[in-house]
Amino acid sequence: MADQTHPLIEQLKQVCAQADAEFERGRRVHGARILCAAGCSSCCSQIFQITEVEAARISQHVATLPEAERAALQARARENLRRRNWLFNDNERWGDSLASGGNPCPALTSKGACGMYDARPIMCRKFGVPIFNPDKPASVMACELNFKPGDEIEDAELVEQQTALYRAQQDLQADWNGMRGGRDDKPWSIARAIVEDATKFLP
Repeated sequence: MADQTHPLIEQLKQVCAQADAEFERGRRVHGARILCAAGCSSCCSQIFQITEVEAARISQHVATLPEAERAALQARARENLRRRNWLFNDNERWGDSLASGGNPCPALTSKGACGMYDARPIMCRKFGVPIFNPDKPASVMACELNFKPGDEIEDAELVEQQTALYRAQQDLQADWNGMRGGRDDKPWSIARAIVEDATKFLP
């Protein structure tokens, strides 16, 4: 197991804190429109990829769990991977995505809560409030429970704050690439990070 104070993990924690702060800023701006709360898990069945550093942090968390809890979590993760591989026809590549969800996160508990809340990826932290991607400036993404398609989104700081967060994520990935010489060949998901020990890939 890699040292939990690895500089890339510490850098990830800083970006996660930035994402948490941006989510709370969005909640303040949009008030009652943001319905995200304990028990709401509609976004926890989405299919997306995570970075290698996020995977390592999840693997660290899994290693701290009691044996029975870890085994149950890994069993759910294997089922998640089986379905994911079927959806991608065993040919998932970096950047691939699916338009719909339908594959519940293995960390989702029976109470509709995240079982690894502190170690959850950046996407899980920022989704719900509007998300602006400077590489795709023509659209803003948000949870459809909070904003219906076509709803006007008023937030004077959205572009500046979300661009800063996006750049921080890019810097983290660039630092990983610089230390490792590039990305891993196989994309990472939450389920894969639960089943495998991603910390062995830390540079």
